[in-house]
Amino acid sequence: MRKLSNSVIALMLFIMAIYLCSCATGGGSVDLKNDPIKPSPQLKEGEVNPSTNAITISRDGITVIAEHWSRARLDRKFTTSTQRSPFFYLETWPQSLQSEVFHITIKNETPRSLVFEPKDTTLNDERQYVLSPISLEDIRYKFVSKMYMDLKTKQGLDVAKDILLMEKLGPERLIPAGQTVEGFLAFYTPSSQAEKVWLIIGLEKEPAIATLAYEKVKFRFDFIQDLNLRKIQPATKR
Repeated sequence: MRKLSNSVIALMLFIMAIYLCSCATGGGSVDLKNDPIKPSPQLKEGEVNPSTNAITISRDGITVIAEHWSRARLDRKFTTSTQRSPFFYLETWPQSLQSEVFHITIKNETPRSLVFEPKDTTLNDERQYVLSPISLEDIRYKFVSKMYMDLKTKQGLDVAKDILLMEKLGPERLIPAGQTVEGFLAFYTPSSQAEKVWLIIGLEKEPAIATLAYEKVKFRFDFIQDLNLRKIQPATKR
């Protein structure tokens, strides 16, 4: 039997590495071309990771990373034969029950704690939509109201407890000094006719002296929405 050349072996190892990588992502592979929401070419602040389109903003010891996850990517990651993605919706459902989802990472490299503030966190568009984060209970209500509360949905809601940013933070929403938290932040979808979309993450910095007020800090992430891609999003898995 002829021995394999080094180049053939290298190619086989490369293919195997790609396969293992795709398995590790659990089906949540990035498809930048078909994602209707992308970083704006005119970012006011931050840098874009070209392999994921995640936007990173670092300021005064705080780093926030926002990465949009398309509907198809969420389906690949969280919908299986026994589980329905907590972000699932049908095209026939009203806009108020459709989800827009971002993966958020917050790194606190300051000497004091940070507090995530949902009231100061919004998804905005040029059509003057201002959307607040939706909670686990909001997601549960969506399925109940559309009579989709079956075993697959219940399994997906159990998963949501472990992946939603606000669930992981808990009621105090605290990010201790030197710690990093990450999770998914869901909103209802912005206007399908808005080309400019921006995400604002609101935080509060613990004061150096207990008697002083917390300092509000906001991070703005600018995106654009491809209206044609929005219209032709692939049908979601049931």
